[in-house]
Amino acid sequence: MKTHDYLLEHMNWPTVKEKIEAGMDTVIICTASVEQHGYHLSELTDTVIGQAAGLLVAEKLGNALVAPVIRPGLSEHHIPMAGSLTLRPEVYRGIIEDYVTSYKKHGFKKVIIFSSHGGNFNENEKIVKNLQEMHPEMQFSSSLSLMELMDLMAQFEKKYGLVEGSCGHGGAMETSVMLHTAPEQVDMDKATPGYIGPMTEEVLNKVFKSGIVGITEVGILGDPRQAKAEWGEYFLELFSDEIIKAVHKDFNRLL
Repeated sequence: MKTHDYLLEHMNWPTVKEKIEAGMDTVIICTASVEQHGYHLSELTDTVIGQAAGLLVAEKLGNALVAPVIRPGLSEHHIPMAGSLTLRPEVYRGIIEDYVTSYKKHGFKKVIIFSSHGGNFNENEKIVKNLQEMHPEMQFSSSLSLMELMDLMAQFEKKYGLVEGSCGHGGAMETSVMLHTAPEQVDMDKATPGYIGPMTEEVLNKVFKSGIVGITEVGILGDPRQAKAEWGEYFLELFSDEIIKAVHKDFNRLL
């Protein structure tokens, strides 16, 4: 895959104009984060994963281009750990709205918004509903919910025989994707497990309300030590395929 064929920020404006006029009328907006991911992963992890997934979605759809990944995101639950950034919800919402307003003026007709960071999901669903009211002539998809993403993680664990709860924040799945996508940002010698257990609604609520340090000093949900690059490639394919299924469902419902 040639990233400059899909990444808007890598193109000059005449190229973007030509692609839109040729029928590439869908823009993919990933919202990510800049936040701690334990001892072994960079704070750019969600952004790297989000861009990689967005590129696969664009390539598979054939009529879509990828916007610059939005980051930071909503990461209040990671703020106790150095370097993590978080936006006020109103600022976060405003950035997404301004992205859409700009791209609408250029001729994009469909917008796919997905998140590679758990803390953005609930707000994204509200934002997409509001955007549909603001721009009724456009089509919007918020793609997967947080619970649907967690189901994909459970599939990942089952496929590779991992203990339940191995694939939370900074765990086996994200580490595998980073080994596949950006191995220079991974230090497996420092990979340390954190909280390992079922990601119940109670656990998630505790993370978002009390902060991740309330259940793990390491900042990890899961166990990154078994991660493998080829597992990361598998998950990106799975993630992008499921986003596309959700997008088709959303767009067909709006027609």
